[in-house]
Amino acid sequence: MAPLLARLRAHLAAEPFPRDAAHDLGHILRVARLADRLAAEEGADRDVCVAAALLHDLVYRPKNHPESPLTARLAADLVPAWCRETPGLEAKAEAVAAAVASHSWSGGEAPASLEAEVVQDADRLEALGAIGIARVFATGASFGAGLWHPEDPWGEGRDLDDKAWSLDHFERKLLKLAAAMRTPAGRRRAQARHATLLRYLEDLRAELDADSR
Repeated sequence: MAPLLARLRAHLAAEPFPRDAAHDLGHILRVARLADRLAAEEGADRDVCVAAALLHDLVYRPKNHPESPLTARLAADLVPAWCRETPGLEAKAEAVAAAVASHSWSGGEAPASLEAEVVQDADRLEALGAIGIARVFATGASFGAGLWHPEDPWGEGRDLDDKAWSLDHFERKLLKLAAAMRTPAGRRRAQARHATLLRYLEDLRAELDADSR
């Protein structure tokens, strides 16, 4: 995958939109490593899974951009050409593109292969656990969202709005991810990371309650 990664680095450096810290090269590499481990455990094609993970965020738009929900499909449209120009991936171009197309939560497309399930699970694992907590606040900061509503942080008397308050994203999405994992290997990892989210929210609630007294 070295030629593919080298080309990806150059692509990221030339993008029109600056990436937030939650969708940078570090995120892409972590998803690729997770995809490789899940693929090995599930018996999926590791080349397809790793290539798709490396290319899953090939097209980036800020999360408050109107095209943000379309980025998985936009990336998938570019993937076949990238694969055909990468030695060893020529014959796997369509499989890689299909896995990229269905990885996104906001895109809503169901994975149609084991490899696509692996890539979707790998990307969603990155939204859980300690890394997921860091990423959700980094994403919110990138478009000016507050940490949480100052008077009603838990949304008990208002509609949740994760474009305005990052904490709302836990209830809107993150706490639903563990139950939506597709593979046994993904589900095993998600359980521990989900528990980390719950511990964080419990500690945060205790601190906010103490501050309000």
